[in-house]
Amino acid sequence: MASVSAKFTKSERALLRELTSEAWETELGEELEKLFEDFTKWLDHDMSAMDLSDRIHEFHNGPSRDLYSLYTGVDPAMIAARAIAMGFIDEKSLNDELRSKLAEQIETFRRLKKDE
Repeated sequence: MASVSAKFTKSERALLRELTSEAWETELGEELEKLFEDFTKWLDHDMSAMDLSDRIHEFHNGPSRDLYSLYTGVDPAMIAARAIAMGFIDEKSLNDELRSKLAEQIETFRRLKKDE
């Protein structure tokens, strides 16, 4: 995988931050939808309050924490490449120059996704 140290312009860095924020929101939303299903079960009396509390705790210590660590601890260029490959953001959000700078990383993440 090519180095993510490719030089980005100020506007490209701003766009990468915007895209990673969008991807984080999307990915977190998917995880929250799963948790929402448990709230629905609880409201329908198909799950106890204690079980729901356990699920909330699991969400906080699992997906929520994992996503926080990922999106705050990894280079925005790498996150954007991953998010495009995973389908969380549209590759058309990138201009041609930025797409060229991220092309190798995007392709690497696409191969990894395919191998899952």
